[in-house]
Amino acid sequence: MKGLASVLVTLLLSWTALAGPLELSISGGPAVTSLNDINAAIDVFNRLITALNDTLDVIPGVLGGHVKPLASMITGIVLCASERYWVADWIAFGGRFEYSRLATSTRGQYLGAETSTIDVSAALHNLSILVGSRVQFLDVGLRLSGDVAVGYFYSTFDHAVVFEIPSEYPYAISGVPPEGEGRHAGGTFGLEAGLSMSYPIVDGFSIEVLLAYRSATIPVLTDAGGQSLDFDGNGTPESATLDGLSVQVGFSLAIDLSLDGEKGE
Repeated sequence: MKGLASVLVTLLLSWTALAGPLELSISGGPAVTSLNDINAAIDVFNRLITALNDTLDVIPGVLGGHVKPLASMITGIVLCASERYWVADWIAFGGRFEYSRLATSTRGQYLGAETSTIDVSAALHNLSILVGSRVQFLDVGLRLSGDVAVGYFYSTFDHAVVFEIPSEYPYAISGVPPEGEGRHAGGTFGLEAGLSMSYPIVDGFSIEVLLAYRSATIPVLTDAGGQSLDFDGNGTPESATLDGLSVQVGFSLAIDLSLDGEKGE
């Protein structure tokens, strides 16, 4: 037993002596996401809203005839917490959690014989768990690195729709989106790649900027009952295309794990 304990202690001390810094970082910033199918569904809402606005605006006895169109769900925010272990001066391995959110909404009323309300809101939340590596290719005080990671992307889509057509509207109208509210969710595997630039403020503490591209598509989002998302009611389920770019600004803290206080080779 003493011999085994001696071997274990020797291995532990040897690993600790060679260990490089453990780097912890947090960051956040703006992000753009394609969401092709969902934004196409938003276009359906906006075409109907525009038709209602243009027609009801000139009909006597109808007031409040302007509902603001929905903004496309393209821009949002992303927040990230990551951990990297530097196995050498130029390469590190680690993982990170990312959270992002996009949302849109509109609300308005047409006042005729009755009050007709248009109230539409939608929000997509995404949580990603990624593992990958960082390769540093330039260190002249300012450090430039390349990142690549793969992982799982899980998204939820919350939506609520009230879409009441005033009785004064003179034309037959089809393709009205279904009313109601719900939550649909799904996940998929994807990848991220990017470039980072960091500058040490003090020993072990740096400010960094990251430009990242992600590629992932959730083919179908379903609710608790297994029903696929059909936001615009056209009978074709929408997918969630998460492809896009983010620009993040953050801070990192390096914790030296070596006994001699030097970065591992």
